[in-house]
Amino acid sequence: MVDSALLMKAASWTPEQKALYTSLAELLVRRNPRGRRLVAIEGRDGVGKTRFADALQVALARAGVEAFRASADDFHRSQAFRYRQGRDSPKGYYEDAFDVELLDRVLLHPFRMGGSTGFMTRAFDLHADRSVEMEWQTAGPDAVLLVDGVFLQRPALAGKWHAVLYLEADDRVRGERMRARDGAHPDVQHASHRRYREAHDHYERTVRPRQKALVIVDNSDWRWPKQVFADTC
Repeated sequence: MVDSALLMKAASWTPEQKALYTSLAELLVRRNPRGRRLVAIEGRDGVGKTRFADALQVALARAGVEAFRASADDFHRSQAFRYRQGRDSPKGYYEDAFDVELLDRVLLHPFRMGGSTGFMTRAFDLHADRSVEMEWQTAGPDAVLLVDGVFLQRPALAGKWHAVLYLEADDRVRGERMRARDGAHPDVQHASHRRYREAHDHYERTVRPRQKALVIVDNSDWRWPKQVFADTC
């Protein structure tokens, strides 16, 4: 179900937002008009993945498509595990922060199976650092699952998605968004942001996610998202 607050926000979309969200919803449906469809919305920290995915869910609902939302952030591992290589370790962030196996086992795989199979869209409370009580959901035969997060084309998740949307934004803008989100001391932010940056650098070198995405969107300006095209020269 689409949250009523999201539907209200859609009323304030700019013409550019409405045009892009609508065209992406139409593209996703046109490529896979029937069945259960899995769509990843990924990009570096601070590009606005969650907000963008929420808007796309509304656009799909307006097109008459049942759409569900989930975030990789709700499949984190415990602090003890994700910081086992050091709190500021980029390698640890990439390898240990997310329970990819659980994400696949309780969400992606059962959602794709269809039928009456139940799936979970949330398994971990990051702020409380604990697992959450399982809440199983079901969906109709023709539904879309939108998952936002980082590293969604890593080898363990390769081939899981019907489509990947890759978001990017100006580094300065991303930094401002991360500072507003994290609310930490500047020195702590610096170490944390380096951890994110170097983990993403590794991911992009080894996986090349931008080149594999169906659509690339410049989301530097919330009010004016723009589709861009990869340089294939």
